[in-house]
Amino acid sequence: MEYKIFKMKAFDNAEKIEKRLNDLAMKGWRVVTSMNHGSYLVLSKGR
Repeated sequence: MEYKIFKMKAFDNAEKIEKRLNDLAMKGWRVVTSMNHGSYLVLSKGR
């Protein structure tokens, strides 16, 4: 299983974040957990 840390940028608007997440989802990545402090998401890509 692969993992990726997705860091939300300070000045990104909701549409930009949604586009980035949707692009990753189309490549097979899924959100595993989120961390509120620092605005991180942990994504995984399993088999």
